[in-house]
Amino acid sequence: MSANAIHATKMRYRAEFVHEPSIIKDVFDGSHYRTLLDTLVPVDSSNPFLFFSDPRDIALGLSTDGFSPFKRRDKTCWPIILFNYNLSPEICFQKKYCIHKKYCIHVGTVPGPKKPWDWDSFCWPLVQELIQLEIGIKAVDGISMALFLLHAYLILAFGDIPAVSLIMRMKGQNGCSPCRMCDIKGISVERTHYVPLRQDKIPGADPLQYDASNLSLRTHEEFLKQADEVRMALTNTTREELAKEYGIKGRPVLSCTSALSFPSSFPFDFMHLIWENLMPNLVLFWTGEFKALDHRGRGYVIAGPIWKEIGTATEACSATIPAAFGAAVPNIAMKRSQMTAEKWSVWTLYIAPVVLHGRFTKDKYYKHFMKLVKLLKLCLAFEMNEEMLHEIQEGFKLWVQAYKYLLLHVLGIILTII
Repeated sequence: MSANAIHATKMRYRAEFVHEPSIIKDVFDGSHYRTLLDTLVPVDSSNPFLFFSDPRDIALGLSTDGFSPFKRRDKTCWPIILFNYNLSPEICFQKKYCIHKKYCIHVGTVPGPKKPWDWDSFCWPLVQELIQLEIGIKAVDGISMALFLLHAYLILAFGDIPAVSLIMRMKGQNGCSPCRMCDIKGISVERTHYVPLRQDKIPGADPLQYDASNLSLRTHEEFLKQADEVRMALTNTTREELAKEYGIKGRPVLSCTSALSFPSSFPFDFMHLIWENLMPNLVLFWTGEFKALDHRGRGYVIAGPIWKEIGTATEACSATIPAAFGAAVPNIAMKRSQMTAEKWSVWTLYIAPVVLHGRFTKDKYYKHFMKLVKLLKLCLAFEMNEEMLHEIQEGFKLWVQAYKYLLLHVLGIILTII
């Protein structure tokens, strides 16, 4: 079998994937993809066809983010990468496929030195090619060696919150409408916005309280309608007022493709939300360093000498934890700046449950942390069912509520400010 035939066979993973109802183990179990299977591609054709109706159709994902190519880290650039979901996860994890760009495709780089003001202008050439791929391009089947129309559809786009805000042309997490998934509104607090669920003590607040488990979610149609309102505004003042109200600065160029759904095709980035934000912030709370707040005498603060012991014990774990679990974790008390997302993950899931045991003056804070660890392990499972999804959803809701009550004095300070 030729090399092309071998690769074409491996590209059949999507077509041969067997969906089990109520089970999620790949992107092809997701509701967005399952909906596309019964949706006509909106192209002008005498022969209408559905998304992914041909087993050779390709599912694509897009990712972008800023990174520093030089050691000084004072300049950034933004690579744009496409992911080929037709290859099985087992194949994608093989290093040689990344080297030969058979899974990750670097399609362009937005130059620095700072983030792009108009990401769409750099993405437009790619969008033109994606539109052509939806219509179909002539290709040769590596197995049958016959000509056929190859179709590829972009179904997901992801990155951290600032990167996705650029892609979606949104104001971002510091705006009045900070969430890309729901219509929740922020309250201005010292040049930024805070989103309290309970707002009954805030003058003029509407609504008086948000139900975190029943928020008004954005829809694809509503998102594009609001984007067009902003784009078609007659004056700059009106345009800015609408952009502030909706959190949307205009219609994103990716809306020209037909397989993306705004905002459900733009999932949140687990790495940044948990490992780069939540865990470092929890450690700042535990060490009494979170923002300019008075943490003295609080039960969640771990005394300095005890935290040094935790750091020493953490570093000692690297001698007994196999490298397959992840990168070795340094002394978290002395070398916290060396912590990467991978190291935060290893520390949270495998080390912290041991080294934090008995370290809090009040055990309820340790128990609260262990509930988080359990939820994170569920999130990282290779396969999920409806029961697990329900446990994750309800578990995080209860965890956040408990977090609010455990740190009530901190929230009280914020509510006093606003």
